[in-house]
Amino acid sequence: MRKVFSLLCVLALIAGGCSNQENTSIPQDIDITYSKGNANADVVVTAYSDYESSFCAMFALQILPELQKDYIETGKVRFVFKDYPMLNHEYAQKASEATYCAGEQDENLYWQMHIDLFSDQENLDRESLTARANEYGLNVQAFDTCLDTDRYKNVVLRNRKEGKERGVSATPTIFVNDQQLLGVQPYEKIKKAIEKELPVEE
Repeated sequence: MRKVFSLLCVLALIAGGCSNQENTSIPQDIDITYSKGNANADVVVTAYSDYESSFCAMFALQILPELQKDYIETGKVRFVFKDYPMLNHEYAQKASEATYCAGEQDENLYWQMHIDLFSDQENLDRESLTARANEYGLNVQAFDTCLDTDRYKNVVLRNRKEGKERGVSATPTIFVNDQQLLGVQPYEKIKKAIEKELPVEE
């Protein structure tokens, strides 16, 4: 598991950003990306997903565990999650923001909340997000402040904008390096796309 901060954060620190002082939102030039697996893997699988989408839940709960076992844990693939909240989904934006608010207190809880939100899509409203943070033993006041001040709103919106620029129009959309796979694909199809991108073993 890896949380990657843009080098620009270092520059922002010099200018007074990225400090321990409370920020109301992430500046546009700061990037936060969560990933799993080998950072130097030849194959990067990127998923653009929406926490309210049942199809995205299918990918996260059924396909991702297979990828984890066969490719991520073996160091062959780096998996990257990118938020793509659909505009007609009432709770998707805040649900995405909540994962980052959890992650800033405990990086492992980013992924825990990621899976839990997909597992329990009936409870994505604001009160339920706070209740989940409480279950995790997080500092609930800090978590609520993070959400209420839209600290990670720009990060989520930037992920969505990036996805749109890559041709994403529905969720989930999966990229195996630059190959786009739209919708919930059978694991074998994703596996085949990965195998084509892996270097030939001598």
